[in-house]
Amino acid sequence: MKMHELIQIMQKAQEDHAIYGVSLAVAAKGKVQTFYDGVQGSGSDSIPLKPGMLYDLASLTKVVGTATRIFQLLAEKKLALNDQAGQFLTGLKYPRITIEQLLLHDSGLPADLPNASALDKTSLIQAVKNASLKSQPSTRMVYSDLGFILLGWIIQQIDGSLSQSLETNIFKPLEMQDTGFNPTQYPKRLYVPTEYQPERGGIIRGQVHDEKANILGGVSGHAGLFSTLDDLVHFVQMLLNNGSYQGSEVLSPSIFELLKKHCLYGRTLGWKLWGQPDDPDFKVWHTGFTGTSIALNLTKKTAFVCLTNRVYPSRANTRWLSWRLQAIKQFYRAF
Repeated sequence: MKMHELIQIMQKAQEDHAIYGVSLAVAAKGKVQTFYDGVQGSGSDSIPLKPGMLYDLASLTKVVGTATRIFQLLAEKKLALNDQAGQFLTGLKYPRITIEQLLLHDSGLPADLPNASALDKTSLIQAVKNASLKSQPSTRMVYSDLGFILLGWIIQQIDGSLSQSLETNIFKPLEMQDTGFNPTQYPKRLYVPTEYQPERGGIIRGQVHDEKANILGGVSGHAGLFSTLDDLVHFVQMLLNNGSYQGSEVLSPSIFELLKKHCLYGRTLGWKLWGQPDDPDFKVWHTGFTGTSIALNLTKKTAFVCLTNRVYPSRANTRWLSWRLQAIKQFYRAF
């Protein structure tokens, strides 16, 4: 019955025309239940959803890729939370911003850049490096794409390539064979489409939706990853298993204690907190602009992965946002 109540929410969301379809998974008590319902979109995009279809993860890139690799680098002592961004990157207006502040979104950097879509790659990189602080570091939380773009560049500086680093250190060990940036090897039908943008040739399919990630060549620390439901199940199974997957350590168990220590402004390192600080269960979650989400109860060892393309055909339809919250609430209540 628990899963049935989640499925009901998804079906009501489709009836409300919030989404065309959904791919979801719940991991609990060592078992995984999956559910696919609806279609990719309308007209020629009315393709039934099924396993193996690739979603644009949008900001889930921040936790599935960037934060996870940063956690590995912390455990490897290749960087520290109090290291400054300027130790790794040149030309920063504020080189003393720390890794911890970037992960907690309290660096003082703005949420975004004005008119980012009008910039080319060189000017976008300069704009990120020269962005003025909106507040003093460590005084308030502003969820910032710019902070995670910087973290992606820091990984690139240490490892040589952000894309290759995530592939080698996260996706291969987790058998996430269909996860990565700029996936080009799949039949068109397997890419779940996102928004209709005439300036980009119509419906975006198989190319990153996020404007800044697109300008940066599809590879960025804040957005750009594509993945499947099955691959993300592998990712959450690792988190529920204290960093191990199929007997191999992907994340050091010490990272989970670090997450519990660094809770501020309703967030922890990389992730958002669900519930109150005195909640006996440690619950974290994250969403993506395209309609994606992951929610975890790290105490009860349960996880909920929910993938939609809610920006299809237009981001103007925001109905899914309230349905998504309702579904996450139901998951935490039931599992």
